[in-house]
Amino acid sequence: MKTILLTGASGRIGRCLRFALRDEYRLILFNRSAIDNLGPHERLVRGDITDAAAVEQAAEGADVIVDMAGVSDVQPFREKLLPVNVLGTYNVFEAARVAGVPRVVYASTHHVVGYYPAGQVLDETVPLRPDSMYGVTKCFAEATGRLYADKAGLQVVCLRIGLFQDRPSDERHLAVWISPGDMARLVRCAIEAPGIRFEIVYGISNNTRRWWDLTRARTVLGYAPQDDAEAFAAELLKGPSSDLLGRIRWQGGIKLDLPFMP
Repeated sequence: MKTILLTGASGRIGRCLRFALRDEYRLILFNRSAIDNLGPHERLVRGDITDAAAVEQAAEGADVIVDMAGVSDVQPFREKLLPVNVLGTYNVFEAARVAGVPRVVYASTHHVVGYYPAGQVLDETVPLRPDSMYGVTKCFAEATGRLYADKAGLQVVCLRIGLFQDRPSDERHLAVWISPGDMARLVRCAIEAPGIRFEIVYGISNNTRRWWDLTRARTVLGYAPQDDAEAFAAELLKGPSSDLLGRIRWQGGIKLDLPFMP
């Protein structure tokens, strides 16, 4: 049984992964707040991702770090994004190096490419076009992962996660949704795939209208998504399906048409 350090264990994705993975792995749950109803293979470590010593201590003995901690929306850069998404991310990769954890699975985001036009199909090789300072912090994280893979020999998988929730709730989600079941499948594959050095893959379900190429996730990780947002298309589309691209200009969503927010 592998030991997984799961950061952000009480977050939306963290909770999903806990219940999906805790019968297969020993889980070290690194979280700022208390977590009740721990399973027999779960152990809670209270701490903050901005505390380097706490992260390093929690990483001792882990086989993989699954980093789901972070500020996951547009927030003030200096007060929110910088300490958590920049310093905290650095702390996770450095903790893996210091503690000898061979693999990090990192929660990146599709917002690193959010300023591409809606409808354009992207793979992991396209130049970064972040749509917010939140997206910029995840560009930093992907670059940090690349450095630690090349220089420190870590195995790093960056997951460019789309919209994670139980079901899609607007038109854009028909392209970018990932279901809880597929999220667990993707992370499980990222934990187990052999021969990893550094990979960037998109984290979405097998959506008929998807904007991101899943080839790398399928071939390198063995990811086989089973859900498709198209099952919800009839209730979400307000007009003909072609109107989807008429209403949504950017892959990152309609917020990109609002005034610039640092």
